[in-house]
Amino acid sequence: MASIWQHPKSKFLTACYTDRDGRRIKRSTKQTKRAKALAIALELERVEQLARRGTLSTLQLQKVFNDLAEKTTGDTIMTPSVEKCLEEWLTNVNAKNSEATAERYCHTVDLFLKYLEDKKRLPMTGITSAHIEGFLSWRLKQNVAPRTASVDIKTLSIAFHRAERYGVILKNPVTAVDPPKAVSSEREPFTDEDVKKLLDTVGFKSEWFTLIMMGIFTGARLGDCARMKWANVSFQERMLTYEQKKTGKVVRVPLVEDLYEHLNFKREFIDGDYICPELAERGSGGKHGLSESFNRIVKRANIDPQQIQGKGKQKFNRLTFHSLRHSFNSALANAGVSQELRMKLAGHSSVGMNDRYTHHALKPLQQAMDVLPSFNEEAEEPTQKKQP
Repeated sequence: MASIWQHPKSKFLTACYTDRDGRRIKRSTKQTKRAKALAIALELERVEQLARRGTLSTLQLQKVFNDLAEKTTGDTIMTPSVEKCLEEWLTNVNAKNSEATAERYCHTVDLFLKYLEDKKRLPMTGITSAHIEGFLSWRLKQNVAPRTASVDIKTLSIAFHRAERYGVILKNPVTAVDPPKAVSSEREPFTDEDVKKLLDTVGFKSEWFTLIMMGIFTGARLGDCARMKWANVSFQERMLTYEQKKTGKVVRVPLVEDLYEHLNFKREFIDGDYICPELAERGSGGKHGLSESFNRIVKRANIDPQQIQGKGKQKFNRLTFHSLRHSFNSALANAGVSQELRMKLAGHSSVGMNDRYTHHALKPLQQAMDVLPSFNEEAEEPTQKKQP
């Protein structure tokens, strides 16, 4: 039976209790009041009894010390469950982020809770790096692309980092897990001939004609092009200024003559704020979204979308509307425009990202190789200058 005892030379009372191996233990309670010291002694012995019977779980252990904290200090140390804590985080995400970001985060959380099964009721402190590592392996076994699995891990890290900042957990368990090496499936740029086919296919009167023109002459993403407003266009300065939805960066692109004339003509016939009012109402994803609609235009134009198997189980088109962004950056690079200016025009934040969007034409590369010397034995000897 647990009891308390006070050493003659100490002001604190000592808990005396029997541990799981039957040994008598003495441990300072750091308490001067007998009632609180006895409560600690009884709880410590109860923990040892549970451990001796082999029924002690992480949740039970936390509950024991939570009860102990309430009895001695009046405070609680009980942390919320993984499920509750992540749901609270998602509520916060929904209020502060875009719909697309919130949807992606929610999908990852649903997958993580599904993987945990009954363990989702564990306190947030009960999740270790082993759980995160197991989740990562589980995702990769589902044949998802390494990049997709990496995004899941990054999402969980954001959630657990919030719990760490709020003092719910002592350390973010995700930081100890190395994400898989992500290899992106590269897009291909459209050729000039491809772009002409696309424009001929949709026709001058179609809003898609305007969207494709903006894609090839500004490098803007599909969603940004579709939501472009007349307020973004300065006909006096011949400048298009817009904020990228993905990055929040403000990008300014001078209007080339073709796009300037096209928009100047269109504004006489379009009422409202949006340059493409019908397409602005549609989302990018889904069977009837803008992305799939453009993919159908590519096929109608008799252009091979270059479909390949992605790094995961999904198939992947190398030619999509985003390829116009590659075409825009590559055309500037092949014309000798500096990378610094290309990054500003495309809204890229890093050289590495801009490099991914740069596809050099083969002819200049082949011409560059022609300057290398020949070591073919049958090659003619270089002409020797006559000595004076």
